Amino acid sequence: MKKILFIASALLAFNASASTTYTKEQLNSMDASGQYPEQESPVTKSSENINFEECRNNASSIYSQVADSYPAKEIVNTDSLYIVKVWTNDGVIMVSCSEPDGKKVVTQSSYK
Repeated sequence: MKKILFIASALLAFNASASTTYTKEQLNSMDASGQYPEQESPVTKSSENINFEECRNNASSIYSQVADSYPAKEIVNTDSLYIVKVWTNDGVIMVSCSEPDGKKVVTQSSYK
């Protein structure tokens, strides 16, 4: 539960020093047109060993919680890899689950 709260709080304001921010409306408009903001290189915020199904459920829950308000996409959804990407006001968060590695990796990228 603490991990979900960490991710949720990160979704709202993960990088106060981000050089560019967008409103929810701007991001949704970009999403509708298929034009997304340019991103800086991703920074790994956490990496942990975790059961694949637990990781997938966790990432899917995060995706579901924000998808009605902010652009969010399931990038990969297979039996061995699950990746979600969420565009927030000040950057992008990706949660990756790998069954072969037994890992969950969370990365964040600021907007350029």
